[in-house]
Amino acid sequence: MSQPIHSPHERSAASDRLERAGLDPNVATAVIEEVDRGKSRFATTEQVAKIEVGLAVLQGEVRAVEARLGGRIDVLTAEIDSLRTSVDARFDAVDARFEAVDARFEAVEARIDGVHRRIDDLRDELLGRMDTQFGTLRRENRLLFLFLSTMLGLLIALFRLGVL
Repeated sequence: MSQPIHSPHERSAASDRLERAGLDPNVATAVIEEVDRGKSRFATTEQVAKIEVGLAVLQGEVRAVEARLGGRIDVLTAEIDSLRTSVDARFDAVDARFEAVDARFEAVEARIDGVHRRIDDLRDELLGRMDTQFGTLRRENRLLFLFLSTMLGLLIALFRLGVL
């Protein structure tokens, strides 16, 4: 509660406090004189009316600021939603590309697996043929060796007998 200000020293001290609070020195002095003229702790009807008018003006300004900020917030929210939608769409596109790459990679892996199986089949077939060919060649070499050793044995026998 405010108390009446009687002495000039009290008025000066109150004026100084108002100045430190941010009031213009002339306005602070005028406020102190107005309060002193009222010689009361309570504001006059005229002062209350001025305060109410000032409060209504201030509330109007606050509402205007709230409306401007609310509009800006709505715009920013819409922009954020738009950006989120855009980013989500880009992520979806990237995901689709990765899925396409994965599908291609799986197709390539399947083809490589098919090539490996074909190479394994060809290698097995080639090894089988080589085994068959080497078996045949061994038999032919044995026969040729048998034939040559028999011919050599005949030649040696003919030399010993003196026919040759």
